[in-house]
Amino acid sequence: MISVLNYKKFDRGSIKGFFDLRYHGLTIKSCRLMDGKNGLWFSFPQIKGEQDGEVKYFDQIFLTPLERDHVRNLILAELQAGGHIERPKRETKSGQPRRSAGKHKTPEGEDLSEYYSGSQDDIPF
Repeated sequence: MISVLNYKKFDRGSIKGFFDLRYHGLTIKSCRLMDGKNGLWFSFPQIKGEQDGEVKYFDQIFLTPLERDHVRNLILAELQAGGHIERPKRETKSGQPRRSAGKHKTPEGEDLSEYYSGSQDDIPF
């Protein structure tokens, strides 16, 4: 189960908001919702450091690409269900809004219904 906690909107540049993530009983503080050329994504907390004489930021949590995609879909579904993000209104060739089969979609239109339980009983706290 995944939960997005303490979402705070922050619309500057590519950063759209900050949140804490509850994932399998683990709470990860200070995650960021980002918007880029490929749509919305999230970033785990980072620490500032130096490498080869340059200041760089290093992720503190690592997931496999498959797990990261899965978590991204869950986060976007939770943010959409909580009313923090909206899906774009896409039109068909006839100019009419497209009807969606699923209730939960990413801003890009990807159906996330399979990832969203919709039950508040699943929250482990």
